[in-house]
Amino acid sequence: MNVIIFIIRVLKLLLMNYRLIFCVLLLLLGILAVPVSAGLSKIDLGAPVFVGEMGLDISSALNGCNQISWWPVGNDTSSPTGKVIEITQNRFSYNISPDLFSGYEGTWYCSDKKPIAKAFTVEKPQFTLKIWDVDNDKDVTGQSVPRNTRVTYRIDTNLDRAFNSLYRPMINPLDTLFDVRLKGPNGAGISTIYTGSAGVTGTEILTFDSKPDVRASPYIWRDGKVWNHTARSGDGTPLYPLGTYTFTATQNLNTMKNYYGDLVGVTVSGPVTVTFIPEVATPSPTGIPPSTATPATLLTTPEPTQASTTVSTVTTTRAVTTPTIKPTWTSAPLPEWLTVIALGIGCAVFALCQKGNR
Repeated sequence: MNVIIFIIRVLKLLLMNYRLIFCVLLLLLGILAVPVSAGLSKIDLGAPVFVGEMGLDISSALNGCNQISWWPVGNDTSSPTGKVIEITQNRFSYNISPDLFSGYEGTWYCSDKKPIAKAFTVEKPQFTLKIWDVDNDKDVTGQSVPRNTRVTYRIDTNLDRAFNSLYRPMINPLDTLFDVRLKGPNGAGISTIYTGSAGVTGTEILTFDSKPDVRASPYIWRDGKVWNHTARSGDGTPLYPLGTYTFTATQNLNTMKNYYGDLVGVTVSGPVTVTFIPEVATPSPTGIPPSTATPATLLTTPEPTQASTTVSTVTTTRAVTTPTIKPTWTSAPLPEWLTVIALGIGCAVFALCQKGNR
């Protein structure tokens, strides 16, 4: 959605003259042609990079050198090197190949220039997906829990370090890395969650967080805690029946799957499961057995009175309203620097078009 907002701003700035329409269209096509993850491929001096990343622009990190060297942990650069690599690949599209870098994680230095200087730091990529009990703050992956337990998913990773703009200066708000999927007991995908039963006042329908913006670890799915597993549809049937729910997560930072494929703990985590079982009934303080939950389609709810020994009922009416549906996208304000760039591009295009009209 940030792209759409950007387009609207550019249109407002440039469409003051009908002759600029063609120029604006060319500009927008250029913007949309830029890959969403392009900002993750350029690194600066000292950046953390991950074994398996492909197509990295390491030219700034090399700062003109043609040889990089690695020393074992605890050894300084005055001791014999542990490994030396001559930069023969295209430094504007360099692969952190497992064949060259696996087992040599740590700092790599430019070693054919004096003084020897840090180029980048190599790390082994890793991430795990867990199912987290929000109420008790614990891992319940693979366990059975009462259906009314609030659960969410959690991602633990070191790949969040790829989103540091100090080391990857071209990163933008649209860059994402992880993809998470949720399936119900019948194997069907779940793309939305209900915070309550359909027709109940205040119920919201939220989009499942399938493209989490993991810029810090651990990452916890924020809306998991309001997912109501006991919610019912308009006809009173359970939206989330008892049974096993399955989460799966994948990542493909700079196409590293080309090296690893679907490697658990690196490019894939899961499937991980949680099984919802009937909730434990809470004894009634009056000695009257608790009533079962009333489907959302019923408009009356019996409630016991304590004024006499006989049990009477009080009828309460619950208004049926349409659940609030949250949009499937969110938008954040564009950084000011991006607006300035838009203005600059607009002015340049305007000048060129005006020159062509003379």
